[in-house]
Amino acid sequence: MKAPRTVGIYLAAGKSARMGTDKRLLPFADYSLGSTALQAAVLSSLSHILVIVPMEDPLDWMLHELRHHEKCIIIRCASDWGFAHSLRCGLHLAIKLHAEAAVVVLADQPFITAAMINDLINAYCQHRTDYVAFSSKSRPSPPILFSAALFSELLDIYGDEGARQLFRKNSHWNGRLLTANDMDLFFDIDTFVDYETAIRRWNQKRRVYHDWKERHSQRGLG
Repeated sequence: MKAPRTVGIYLAAGKSARMGTDKRLLPFADYSLGSTALQAAVLSSLSHILVIVPMEDPLDWMLHELRHHEKCIIIRCASDWGFAHSLRCGLHLAIKLHAEAAVVVLADQPFITAAMINDLINAYCQHRTDYVAFSSKSRPSPPILFSAALFSELLDIYGDEGARQLFRKNSHWNGRLLTANDMDLFFDIDTFVDYETAIRRWNQKRRVYHDWKERHSQRGLG
């Protein structure tokens, strides 16, 4: 079955009000916080990533290679009008690109992986539902794939409604929920406490991976 033409809508136009500073610039892993999930999106099967940023954004949070990557398209969007406006900015271009689906990715979710995004695309390819998402506490959680069949409805949304409100208001949508083994995948960073927690979890995961890699290497030598 042919894979659908799927774009990413990378929402990075938030004001970081609860953080008190631009959280996209905070160091995380080998990148800035804002570049971490974007790197995962670039490595996925998405055809393009529409990066939604504020109008006057200097883009200093973005790695140079991502800023100039052939997949990434920068869209400057008024950030004072909320989540829905940022989403509409991405959807307008997704329609012009004749996308069959769009995956909405949040810039403050650093544990998102390329494999996770590909799982959404593959599930949509098989089932062609209105949306595909992973289940967090029995609710759809970003990143979320929306079929082009929903684009017109999504363009009618206004204000600062998040994903939970969208699904409560649109219970008629036919979706598919996937199961994730690692709940950290959905962790988003709004406050400095969240940021410190994410750093600790990232370091723990890195230690576990390094320990596994070392044991695996030693078995190979044996």
